[in-house]
Amino acid sequence: MASHVRRLAAVLLSTSALAFTAPVLAQGAEVDEAPIYLEADHVEDIAGGTGYIARGNVRVRQDPRTLLADEIEYHPDENRVVARGHVIILGQGPFPQYADEVELDSQLAAGVAIGFASLLENNGQVAAAAAIRSADGSLQLNDAYYTACELCEDGAHEPTWRLRAREIVQDADEQMIYYRDARLEIGGVPVLYSPVFAHADPSSERHSGFLFPKVGASSRLGFVYQQPYYWSISPSQDMVIAPRVMTNVNPLIYGEYRKRFWSGFMELEGSYTDEFEIDSDGERYGERDARWHLFGGGEWAINPDWRWGFGVQRTSDDLHLRRYDFSEADKDRGAPLNSLSRQLVSQIYLDGRTRNSTGSIVAASYQSLRTNADDDIIPVLAPVLNYQRVFNAPEGWGRLNVEASAAVLRREVGTDYDRVTAQLDWRTRWVTSPGIVVEPFALARADSYSFDDLPVVDPLTDPVSDRLSRTLGLVGTEISWPFYRGGETTDWIVEPVISVISASDNRNAGRIVNEDSLAIDLDESLLFQPVRAPGYDIWEEGERISYGLRTTAMWGDDGRARLFVGQSERLDGVAVFNPASGLTEDSSDYVVAGEIDLAGFSAEVQARVDPDSLDTNRLDVSFGYAGERFSGTVRYLDISDDAGTRIGAQRELRGDFEVGLTQHWSAIGEITRDLDREITRRQELGLRYGDDCSQFDIVYQREDLGISELGPSESIQFRITLFTLGSFGPD
Repeated sequence: MASHVRRLAAVLLSTSALAFTAPVLAQGAEVDEAPIYLEADHVEDIAGGTGYIARGNVRVRQDPRTLLADEIEYHPDENRVVARGHVIILGQGPFPQYADEVELDSQLAAGVAIGFASLLENNGQVAAAAAIRSADGSLQLNDAYYTACELCEDGAHEPTWRLRAREIVQDADEQMIYYRDARLEIGGVPVLYSPVFAHADPSSERHSGFLFPKVGASSRLGFVYQQPYYWSISPSQDMVIAPRVMTNVNPLIYGEYRKRFWSGFMELEGSYTDEFEIDSDGERYGERDARWHLFGGGEWAINPDWRWGFGVQRTSDDLHLRRYDFSEADKDRGAPLNSLSRQLVSQIYLDGRTRNSTGSIVAASYQSLRTNADDDIIPVLAPVLNYQRVFNAPEGWGRLNVEASAAVLRREVGTDYDRVTAQLDWRTRWVTSPGIVVEPFALARADSYSFDDLPVVDPLTDPVSDRLSRTLGLVGTEISWPFYRGGETTDWIVEPVISVISASDNRNAGRIVNEDSLAIDLDESLLFQPVRAPGYDIWEEGERISYGLRTTAMWGDDGRARLFVGQSERLDGVAVFNPASGLTEDSSDYVVAGEIDLAGFSAEVQARVDPDSLDTNRLDVSFGYAGERFSGTVRYLDISDDAGTRIGAQRELRGDFEVGLTQHWSAIGEITRDLDREITRRQELGLRYGDDCSQFDIVYQREDLGISELGPSESIQFRITLFTLGSFGPD
């Protein structure tokens, strides 16, 4: 009897091969030799002693697998076993499998499960009226469905979504899953149907196949359908090919390519079409031409400290990306140079970093996406070099930074520029017994410049080329004295800070072409910097003093408020920064910075105030709130300084919100308003449904960038995200 029970238990354990995610069990495979245990309330002979049946809380265990059932029936002559009633299989995979009844054939390689169900990765759930396992290890599910939504125990409510099919086949050899008569149900209502459908087995490695389509519509492109295909070229490289069909314009092909190397990676993406220029209504004008874009990059490690790589950002024309709804901001792939707004950069670089040194060599070219810009006057970096090494001074004397830098800039039209710089920078920090923090610093620098093709007003007197050298230096100290006062509900920190600097004269200032310090905007972080120019070409000479007061309050677990007010006074020397910097006058603009976080509410302000008129030269203020039923942010930006030369909006208002209407439904919106031109650059308004397994957005969007060649565009977008399956709609 014991041997029969052992055979019964061994056979039952093979039923776990019916699991949807279980590994293939080879025909004739031997059962593990681990001990097998059978527990049941009652075991008896049946069929005249030719069979056995176990009833009541039946449990069969062989580590790590366990089978539970209400009843198990075994016929040794037929070599057939049937498990009935609340069948649960544990330990075969990461999730349990369930069935009303499980039966294996005489070969123990094929079988049937009635009322089959299983959990999958990422809260996925699969169920079928019947699951049939073939001798080759393939699995067929009849009248089956898949969902990632929670199911009602009483079945009173349909899941938010599920994918149903008359038949689902898991092909063990091809590692594919095939569907027949597949339909997507939303709330129990069929919304999409396909007679056949296939995708890679989730338990397999990468596999070629079709991805979810992208669907949308706009006044410029018309109805848009993009069908991506994923191509697994090799274990280390893959590609996505995505043709896009649009009713207003010619088709477009989009692609992505990725490859991993032993020491690095490469990623490329791009698009191509042959089309005329198009306006906001999809009307063609101009000449038909090839229109494309190419973004990408790669990086490879030379050794643990040094790497080299490249980045490419190019497009056929200034408006191609915006016309076809591609982002102008590329992915961050580790390249050292970031493109500015409405600008692309292509680069090749060598970069190194050790514990006490950094170095880089970068060659780059830029492409402006502004329709009125001339790319010929934009310099090519050919190249820019920088190396820094930090040396620790004797204890208590801080550190010494040694820097070498060079830049070579070339233009099709305009001045060619060469610079070589060597610099020493010392700084330390002392804390006195009363708590006063003293940070003395010093800097010495030598520059050598060469200019060709200088602008000429008088050919008889103005030079076409120039060569010059200069030596510069400064000394100074920063002193702060933080005071702390604890309270029953609020703790306070008050910190006055002052910085005094004396810098050498710059006698050759008028001969140096400013290439690297064109824009500067005074703020709290810049106020106390020894060198406030972002580059090397401008030098702030003479004596100056900067002072300010920082105040911080903290309460509760996360309550915090902070305020800073400061100013800079030029005691000697002349102004060298642009009029909109806030540093033109001897008394700089007041710098105000503050923030507060309180019970879901947050606010932040950055401002520059004219010291004479108290007019606000710059104001950047934002408010935010996040609660259970409402969340939103509002930001107001005002750079309407009379001396400002900023391209784009001087006064701008941005906001977004989400208001909960019910447990699952909410209203969403976003707006960007140019207050100077009285143009709403972007606005969105829509409804959002979200639960534990999906998110649906229905959004009306209007975009007007103020570009006459492009014009405004309107669209209605449907964004559908089914957790574990993917997204439908525009990126």
